Amino acid sequence: MNVRQQLYKKYRIEGMSQYAAARKAGYSHATAINAHKIEKRCDLGTVLEMAGLTDKALANHAAQGLEATKKVSLYYESEANDDSGYTCEEVPDWQSRHKYFESICKLRGKIKESPLIDNSQHTHITNITQLIHDVNKQCELVVDGRN
Repeated sequence: MNVRQQLYKKYRIEGMSQYAAARKAGYSHATAINAHKIEKRCDLGTVLEMAGLTDKALANHAAQGLEATKKVSLYYESEANDDSGYTCEEVPDWQSRHKYFESICKLRGKIKESPLIDNSQHTHITNITQLIHDVNKQCELVVDGRN
C-alpha cells in the first residue's frame, strides 16, 4: 500500500468522507470523486474488523439502540402539598429507537428510497419534494380562501 493510500485510510478511520479523505491524502479531484475505487484498494473492511467493528459487533450495537432510553425530569405534587418537587425517570427514547430501526431496515434492504408508493391510491409518487410542494400550495389556497 502506498503512502497516499495509507493517508486515505487514516483519514477515513478518523471519520472524514471519502472525497475529503482522498483530497487530503493528495489525490486529484477526478480521483477523489471516484474514491470508492480507493476504498477497494485500501481494504477498509479488514481495518474496521481489526478495530473490532465486526458484523456481530455492529449487530449488537444496533440491538442495543433499539432499547435506547433517556432520562427526563418530571414534576410531581403530593396531596399534602408538602412533598412536591421534581423526580428523574428513565423512559424509552423513541426518536433514537426509530433512527436505529430505520437504519437497520435500510441496511437490510427493507426500505426503498424511491419511488414512494401510496398503496391506498395505487399511484407512484416519484418525487417527495413535489408532494410537499403540492401540500403547501393547497394550504396556501385554503388560507387565502381560494379553495
